[in-house]
Amino acid sequence: MSDNANATFVLGFFALVATPILAGGYFTHDLQQRAVVEVQDRTFKTSCKTYRDMTTWERWSTPLGWQDSWCDDYLHRM
Repeated sequence: MSDNANATFVLGFFALVATPILAGGYFTHDLQQRAVVEVQDRTFKTSCKTYRDMTTWERWSTPLGWQDSWCDDYLHRM
């Protein structure tokens, strides 16, 4: 095969196979992120009470503080 034929084959493969796979992964990730934010918006009043009462040291040094670090964005609403 010539160089042009190889380039055409690679571009065609990418356009037909790789692009939809990459786009699907991107849109799936975006959908999951929106779902996570929606759940956080609904549950922050109950989920973030413990996080709000923790000291900075506890937030930095405990697994609960790491897992609930998303509560930082909601503390001003409480």
